[in-house]
Amino acid sequence: MRRWFSGSWAWVWACAAPLVVSAPAAAQDPPTVRSGEDGRESAALTVYNNNLGLVRETRRVTLPAGVAVLRYADVAEQIRPETVYIRDTQDAATFTVLEQNYKYDLLTPSRLLELYVERELSLVRVNSATGDEETVEATLLSTGAVTHEGYSYSYGYPYGYGGYAPAGYVDPSNVVYRTVEGITWGAVGRPVFPDVPPNFVSRPTLEWLLESPRGGARTIETTYLTWGMSWSADYVLVLTDDGRSGDLAGWVTLRNDAGLTLRGARLQLVAGDVNVQQPYDPYADMLFEASGRRGGDYHNDNIGFQESGMFEYHLYTLGRPTDVADREQKQIELLGADAVPMTKKFRLEGLSYYFVGEYAAPIENLRTDVYLEFVNAEAAGLGIALPAGVVRVYKADQGGAQQFVGEDRIEHTAREEKVKLLLGQAFDVAAERRQTDFEILGAGLYETEWEIKLRNRKTETIVVEVLEPMAGEWTIIRKSHEWVKESARLVRFDLTCPPDEEVVLTYRVRTEY
Repeated sequence: MRRWFSGSWAWVWACAAPLVVSAPAAAQDPPTVRSGEDGRESAALTVYNNNLGLVRETRRVTLPAGVAVLRYADVAEQIRPETVYIRDTQDAATFTVLEQNYKYDLLTPSRLLELYVERELSLVRVNSATGDEETVEATLLSTGAVTHEGYSYSYGYPYGYGGYAPAGYVDPSNVVYRTVEGITWGAVGRPVFPDVPPNFVSRPTLEWLLESPRGGARTIETTYLTWGMSWSADYVLVLTDDGRSGDLAGWVTLRNDAGLTLRGARLQLVAGDVNVQQPYDPYADMLFEASGRRGGDYHNDNIGFQESGMFEYHLYTLGRPTDVADREQKQIELLGADAVPMTKKFRLEGLSYYFVGEYAAPIENLRTDVYLEFVNAEAAGLGIALPAGVVRVYKADQGGAQQFVGEDRIEHTAREEKVKLLLGQAFDVAAERRQTDFEILGAGLYETEWEIKLRNRKTETIVVEVLEPMAGEWTIIRKSHEWVKESARLVRFDLTCPPDEEVVLTYRVRTEY
């Protein structure tokens, strides 16, 4: 353990080197002060996109003068103990941290059985003839589980024969006992333990060995990181009848599987790619599924987030306290904007290998993609950083009922930047392409000519963007329509397609590949 004091902060790290601590002068154990959630005065929670949460809370405790143990219960079950720091909010000199310990040996039937190997206990049986309970003294010889790389190898575990289970899992049918009758196992009775070993805790607990020059009541603040918390953004976009504008609502979905409940917490969310070193654990996903720790209750709270910059990320702060319960999925409105201008675009995309090969038959039934675009602009009622998430789009049918018309995922989008949504393919736009000429002019040198037909079966005129990704070094020799060079190897033709008419695009390109 290593301590570093800077200003009013007491930083604590786990360290590979052992720490030699002078024993208290008194022979007896130091007094223990216990702190639980009932002593919590305030709580704040910052949640990141990558299964990580930052917990900060203050509690009122009374410490005696001298050396004492502060047992700090009701912390997150998935806490990262190496990230913990503690301080006195008024005066950093009121105590010194000598040691920090993290106790996570929870009281479970499996763990009790493990600790009672080669010890005596009682087995309670039911006499099948009389129905009365009988007590038999026994010695537990084996739990029937073999530890393998931190996990138990149990023949009776639900994953199947020889499946892996969390360390400490014991299948009761595999436990081996010695009784007056001999060696036995299986359903031989209900084990009754004479006592509970002192190292057990009911919940994960932090424990500090503190030295205080004077006693008294103090407000201490602890901060730590924990796995098991995440949030995501979801958006609902409702288009007007003409599709030229829409109402956009953004929602934050917060998931808490960290094993911690915070009441009246100040909630903040960080959007951005924060680099986190993940611990190597090949069984983590399997064990997470086995533990059943998934989102439970669902809550929907009203609007209240304020957005601001923070380092190279964006921070969203809820303007009121909220309860964040363990195993809960909570949804809170992030933003709302009405009549956001929308642009619908039709795109037909080609492939670069079209230009270096010969095609005998037409390529028919090509699908035209439908995109919806808008600008994250303040003038449109937006203008804040949009966290990555899924945008689901709805539009009313002729009867006025809203129908789902597509969805797409957006990345983190800064203000005044364009948002593009791929919603699907146009049903009433038919397209086909045909290679009308192909020549090999030399080694890696080709000329190919194309004819692209578009038929618009809609009742209004549309513009279809034909995107042609070129190969190698290319030159368009002739064309029927003007084109735009989108990038070094991408050409765009904009074709105006009136209703029930066929528009034909032809062009010839020389490719050196």
